[in-house]
Amino acid sequence: MIRPTASMLQNGFIISLLLLLVTLTGCDDLFGSKQDNTTDEIFDAGRIEPGLVSEVEYVPLSPFFTISGDASQLQAPQDVYVGFDQLLYAVDARGLHVYDLAGRPALFLDIPGGGTSVIQDRRFDVYVTARRDTMLNGRNWNLPVIIHYTGITTGNPSIKNVIWHPFDDDSRKFNRPDPISTDEEVEFTGVAVLRDNSIYVSRRGPVNDRTSVILPHNTILSFTPEGINLGAILALNPTRASLRSAINPADVLTFVHPPQRSSFTAEQHFILAQSATLDGDPQNIAAGDELAFPVLSILAVQTNDGIDYRPDTQRLQSAFNPNRGAGFLYEEFKFLNPSDLAFAADGTNYLYVLDSGKDSLFVFTAAGVEGVAPPPGSQSTIPVPVSFGGTGDGALQFDNPNGVAYYDQIVYVADSGNNRIARFKLNTDFE
Repeated sequence: MIRPTASMLQNGFIISLLLLLVTLTGCDDLFGSKQDNTTDEIFDAGRIEPGLVSEVEYVPLSPFFTISGDASQLQAPQDVYVGFDQLLYAVDARGLHVYDLAGRPALFLDIPGGGTSVIQDRRFDVYVTARRDTMLNGRNWNLPVIIHYTGITTGNPSIKNVIWHPFDDDSRKFNRPDPISTDEEVEFTGVAVLRDNSIYVSRRGPVNDRTSVILPHNTILSFTPEGINLGAILALNPTRASLRSAINPADVLTFVHPPQRSSFTAEQHFILAQSATLDGDPQNIAAGDELAFPVLSILAVQTNDGIDYRPDTQRLQSAFNPNRGAGFLYEEFKFLNPSDLAFAADGTNYLYVLDSGKDSLFVFTAAGVEGVAPPPGSQSTIPVPVSFGGTGDGALQFDNPNGVAYYDQIVYVADSGNNRIARFKLNTDFE
């Protein structure tokens, strides 16, 4: 077996560093104009009489980002993330785009076939899930990969490592080490970072035999910062939905996120999103096949026998007390097809669930109650619901959104069907 190397892959990349940070400012051709529908709606919302606007709600920030890292148009952006280096990262059908926080393009890395998710670790290294072709045993294979970049922050990007399925799945080393046809149906769907820069990876695919020595495709994998596979979280059932399952995982989320600071939690708890369909397409969810709890909070509890992965009973119990709020993370059939998750690591600890099946963004407190803290002086004693969305191209609507991120009071959404990165801010966060 010939294992593809990072240098082989790197030859296929075209790297374009675009220093447009200053010259593009204020250019209507690139950032939209006051004549387009989106900004018209934003300006219309701003003219609404203050007394008619809800006390607490998310409002769109103009402009939405539609320009790619090489100054062309974004093509179906799949994910967005604001890194520890305070740069904005997005992946679309062409590759990885890097911006400053004002949305000015800074860098574009071509990825044949595009990327599906992106995240940065505390070292400023960037991970992108994608696919790659490779020739093995006389056949061309299209396989899922995780591309590990370094040096992007300094303008000298290079590929540090590539994690491949199935080559970097330790359970395949001695049993079926070469790809088989079902491996081409496997996807890496998300990467999450822990305090020591090790990572969790969500993976989904069609083969899920729990009695086999080969790991199920539907699982959460663990890797060292150097990309060495540490195994999978086998406590998660890959085929039967429960409070501790991993049915076609769509994303995994930890609680280590910007801003950078001297210490982070050592806990390895995580939240995962599940999908009723293998391809993650909400259009393919048949009536009756919906998952009751597509978003699960899993606690990693250290015991004398190792880590025990348990359902999060605290967030689960919140749903049994309707007096605590108007909606809950653990509310049956709350979500149709959650596509991405985000966490506000600024002390508010809000959780964001992006649902591509409902074209909506849901917001929860750390306790799993839908909403945000009431503003000072409010008579409300429970979280104020601020979830929003709906299908369309309006300023508060989405079309098949697939990525969400949070940084410095701003929520970013990769609105795939509308070819844009939308931005929102809670109106109580404006000074």
